[in-house]
Amino acid sequence: MELQQNITTRLEQTLAPQMLQSLKILQATTQELEVTLSAELLQNPALELEGLGREELIGNPIEDSLAKGSGEDDRAAQLAEYDENLVDAVREAAWDDAPLDEYLPNPVREADQQERHARLMASLTEEASLQDQLLEQIRDLLPGVGTENPLYRACLEVLGNLDERGYLQASNEEIARGADVDLDCAEKATAIIRRLEPAGLAARTLRECLLAQLERSRERGSLAWEIVDSHLEDLARNRIPKIAKELDADMDEIQEAALRIRSLDPKPGHSIASVAAQEVIPEVFIERGPDGEWIVRRNQDHLPRLRISPRYEKLQDDASLSTSDRQCIRKYIHDGRQLIRSVGLRQSTIERIAEELVIQQRDFLEHGTTQLRPLNIAQIADSLGLHETTVSRAIANKYVQTPHGIFGFKHFFSTGYESEDGEALSSRAVKLKILSYIEQEPPNKPLSDQKIVDLLAQDGLQIARRTVAKYRDEENIPAASLRRQH
Repeated sequence: MELQQNITTRLEQTLAPQMLQSLKILQATTQELEVTLSAELLQNPALELEGLGREELIGNPIEDSLAKGSGEDDRAAQLAEYDENLVDAVREAAWDDAPLDEYLPNPVREADQQERHARLMASLTEEASLQDQLLEQIRDLLPGVGTENPLYRACLEVLGNLDERGYLQASNEEIARGADVDLDCAEKATAIIRRLEPAGLAARTLRECLLAQLERSRERGSLAWEIVDSHLEDLARNRIPKIAKELDADMDEIQEAALRIRSLDPKPGHSIASVAAQEVIPEVFIERGPDGEWIVRRNQDHLPRLRISPRYEKLQDDASLSTSDRQCIRKYIHDGRQLIRSVGLRQSTIERIAEELVIQQRDFLEHGTTQLRPLNIAQIADSLGLHETTVSRAIANKYVQTPHGIFGFKHFFSTGYESEDGEALSSRAVKLKILSYIEQEPPNKPLSDQKIVDLLAQDGLQIARRTVAKYRDEENIPAASLRRQH
């Protein structure tokens, strides 16, 4: 076999770490960025909050007397005499091989930094999962037992097979095998879970879920019970006259029972399941200025404002430190400045986009969503001289507060239509028109999709029937046959 050596050229684009950091910060939400900056404060001693640490030190925090050879405890004590805060900051550095380690009795290693970051993340408010909350109820019903108890193990197996709706996705036989218990024990465990709050948990079908809630309310045998038990599909299709005939009941009685059924929770697990419920924090406020013009104001209330510590600025040129020590300090300062620049770029980019939205969506600001105009990301990018992906990252999962409420930035970007008189309307504005038609329709004669098309045409908008149906579905509005009230 003959070996050959070939030389080829290939053009690749790679992103520097600083660029990757800038992109990550640009795309981060306010909550995510707040966590990132808090972690950086722990890891980089050259960073500090604005307004802190303005006092000047007397003397040099790191003296020549800290040369190698003296005891570790003595060196720590000498450091503490000058500035205990500086000692803590340096100890929190995450550089395993940093030259400053020679001055510290217990340098903090990378694993310690990861643990700090984990504690920081864990300190954020987090809702308990569905299983966690139900486990507390089980412990109240079966106090003092553990996994050695077969019934307790079976209950845990049932919990593990609940989906986010609270429905049980395993048979009793599968639960018995999973918990290594007999079938009778698995059935008892399922019954226990069904006794928990809220009612309807551990059902395997919608019918079982609704019947469990009615039974919990002592409504077994009621008209609502009979409808759920035998006519649930007819109810879903709004076949009220058929149900009334088969159950020999008045239409009014069926309507009343239907209202009771609709008040039940078809997904009881959602009421207590963990939902990543983040507080919506607007990045900017759009409001009227003193002269009546629209202005954009940044939200400065949530992000820590960072600066480079003046102490470290002085230390980087301190001739009493070794070259390697000064290089380490300069790296801290360089990384800190890069972080501050990235945050500043993020803030200014979001602000510029908001200012352009003020120009493009002035009618919305003046009159509300019905006057939202068609707009796409390419138009904003072109106006600001930015790449489309930059704009897309900058507005991802971010919000703006306006006089008409808080909206995601993407609310302002949508396709649109032009009316016969040349007026441009966004798809959202068209949806609002459709909603207004449906809100005013007669309950016993709801508007068909074709009738809505005709009404839009009277307003000068030519829209296909399938588009009306699509918009109606997106707003979770049922078809006319399901909206009819008998």
